[in-house]
Amino acid sequence: MTALGVTSGEWWSRNQFFDTEEPMVTVVDDEPFAQDILMRAAGSWKFRCQAASSAEQALALLEKNLTPIVVTDLRMPGQGGLWLIRQIRQRWPEVGIIVLTAGQDSEATTECLEAGAHHYFFKPIKLDEFRHVLETTWRTTREQRLNREYRRALEAAVQHQTQRVRRTFLSAMTSLARTIEERDPYTAGHSRRVRYYALQLAQAAGLERQQQRWLGLAAHLHDIGKVAIPDAILHKPAALTKEELAIVQQHTITGERILAPVIRNRAILGAIRSHHERLDGTGYPDRLRGSQIPLLARFIAIPDCFDALITTRAYRPALSLSEALRLLREAAGSHLDAGLVRLFIDRAPRLVEQAVDLC
Repeated sequence: MTALGVTSGEWWSRNQFFDTEEPMVTVVDDEPFAQDILMRAAGSWKFRCQAASSAEQALALLEKNLTPIVVTDLRMPGQGGLWLIRQIRQRWPEVGIIVLTAGQDSEATTECLEAGAHHYFFKPIKLDEFRHVLETTWRTTREQRLNREYRRALEAAVQHQTQRVRRTFLSAMTSLARTIEERDPYTAGHSRRVRYYALQLAQAAGLERQQQRWLGLAAHLHDIGKVAIPDAILHKPAALTKEELAIVQQHTITGERILAPVIRNRAILGAIRSHHERLDGTGYPDRLRGSQIPLLARFIAIPDCFDALITTRAYRPALSLSEALRLLREAAGSHLDAGLVRLFIDRAPRLVEQAVDLC
């Protein structure tokens, strides 16, 4: 049993292609006598056999009943063995291929190996050699297939565990975001309202659904970095000093750093890092300008600013709705995206009423 709950024995039994006591082989030869000898010999070694007399017939047979090994003559009427090898390798790369060839076909033999054959031996057939090659190919292809399937199982298990860890982490981060807001009674419910405003704005702007999902997560966690801000600064009723302001402005970088190990999406992380950037380059932390500011960050900036204006803070009382909207209009085009500001202002009174239940 592995740490992920998958055993190699379980995958051995799950593998339908190889899960049989009797290994299977397809024999392809246009000479009835040679075909009969190969099939009788393989059958005596506990291989179940099916036969074809041409490359085309073999391909049709394999499409109906795929076997893990194909033994094929090289020189046959029609497309021939080289064509068959290439077809098998393209369609079923896990199948083991053994080539029968005349001693003078050294150049063709090289082509077969380059095309994907695993083994070859020369006519006339030596049964001991044939048995050794057949059983070796069976063991090799079986082990390779089982290893591939087991690796896929492990990768799927790792992905499943990673998703569980990510969900648990995000749940913890959501709880942490609420805890941070509860440290300051003035900002309780801020992230939830910003998320709601941002998603309503995104719908009005026609943002595609995938980006709306990213926006919702980014908006909900946009202030997670404030966990690193001391209470004395967070609750200070007076203006912040230059040093204190620098600490506050680090919260966007801190938020990105906290979430980066689990959230690999650059759009989400960029929105969290850049939601305080301003179009004229006066924002933080990177002094981005205009189109340099990530789209989702621009969607968060307006609700974040608006909610801060209409909410009572330690350093000032809440502004009226009309005063807050006036300030948004003044910031449109210089600090905030003008088009998004217009969309938001048209909907702001209704959104404020509906956001009451989010507190």
